[in-house]
Amino acid sequence: MLDLKPFVKLLKQKDLKKVREWLEQNKGGLNPNDEFGKGYFLALQGMISALEVGGEMSVIKRVLNGGYGQEQVKKLINDMKGRLSLKFRPRDEQGFDTAWIEVLQEFSGEKE
Repeated sequence: MLDLKPFVKLLKQKDLKKVREWLEQNKGGLNPNDEFGKGYFLALQGMISALEVGGEMSVIKRVLNGGYGQEQVKKLINDMKGRLSLKFRPRDEQGFDTAWIEVLQEFSGEKE
């Protein structure tokens, strides 16, 4: 979908203003009429929102702050891949899970 390296880099820097700007500039790469693209965008937007509001329990905040080790991040990726492989999943949920997988893979250094 999108090259998420800059997005993840800005997340790691915790520069929420720039990460939000990046998302706005790049959302054109997602088809707004496609349910998959809507879910993908929603996941990225939700990651930013979770960091803005605080919530120590959010997955993205725990990943950023080292609350999850490398193995735990890989487990999250595998769990999401498992959900993604379920045939009955709606397209927006597939997009949402795909965005999370891609972001977590950038964090872990794991690539397909």
